[in-house]
Amino acid sequence: MDMSLARKVARLIAKKRSLEDDLRTVKDQIAEAEPTLLNALMEEQMNRLHVTVDGQQITLYIRRIMWAKPKDGDREALAGTLKRCGMASFVTENYNSNSLSAYVRERLANGVDLQPTLKAALNLEEVVSIQGRRSPSAPESKTAAAMRTTRR
Repeated sequence: MDMSLARKVARLIAKKRSLEDDLRTVKDQIAEAEPTLLNALMEEQMNRLHVTVDGQQITLYIRRIMWAKPKDGDREALAGTLKRCGMASFVTENYNSNSLSAYVRERLANGVDLQPTLKAALNLEEVVSIQGRRSPSAPESKTAAAMRTTRR
């Protein structure tokens, strides 16, 4: 057995675990600070803020994304509704929340209403958080267009 290779892999695993611990700590710190910054940005009516930190240009921006969730948390009822609406591809024994939410965003962004039975089975919820990136933003998101449709 090549012990130097075993030590190398063990060292990398230890480093990975340490980095994952650091990442969890950083995520917790972000979660703690995010609501205050989000409120400040909203009060100032700012959608983005350019910040230079340690020589890196970071754009902080308000991210809004709509998630389609079952009314009253009843996933089983929503799965049945999806099947009746001809959307069985979203359902296995359950359904895929990401795919369903993407479907809802796409449909509403294009100005197409949801089927009444599907609409009745869903709660549409917009989740707002702070994100960071190094590149300029894309034009308007599907969520922004979808939210305009729901406000009509």
